[in-house]
Amino acid sequence: MKYKIITSIIGALILVFCFSSCVTNHRFSEFVKTINFTNLDFFAVDKILLTGLDFRKSDQLILEKLSEEIISYELSSLGFVPVTSTVDADFYVIITWRKALSFYSNPTDHIDPYAQVLARKDDRVGRFTPRLNLLLEIYSNSNNEIFWRKELPNIFDAPELTENRVKDSLKRAIKGFPARIIKDPNLPSIQ
Repeated sequence: MKYKIITSIIGALILVFCFSSCVTNHRFSEFVKTINFTNLDFFAVDKILLTGLDFRKSDQLILEKLSEEIISYELSSLGFVPVTSTVDADFYVIITWRKALSFYSNPTDHIDPYAQVLARKDDRVGRFTPRLNLLLEIYSNSNNEIFWRKELPNIFDAPELTENRVKDSLKRAIKGFPARIIKDPNLPSIQ
């Protein structure tokens, strides 16, 4: 009897350890390079690229318009100031939408709720379908090096492209980007 209780407790602890090791607490895990954030005040959306399979003209217009609009809004709400030219910007953003055929969408990658994506997994027609992938890259203008990269593979099925899906995807891509650090002019500079 005691042996069964002890093995049950050990088994439960092993399960807890396995599940807790899958959880990440890296709030800013999208950073790929260290950067001095106090030097970042102005930004520009440099390019919006549409690659892979052909996009319908209406989809292309939605992606281009909303990409710049949403990313500019989100960065502005964090305190950064938009400028029209990358020459005047401290950092710039490149947004890439790639349309590619995919056999199966991972429910954790998809913009739709997990249960909805899982319910569609047995749909033979919708299994092999074009899906959109979103890549958001942010570069420092001082050295043209990337410091933020967020890739969202198979974020939603291409035939289901709507403005709301595009907006939600872009917000997910910029989520976790830190707010602007406002320098206090009264503090002495250490540089």
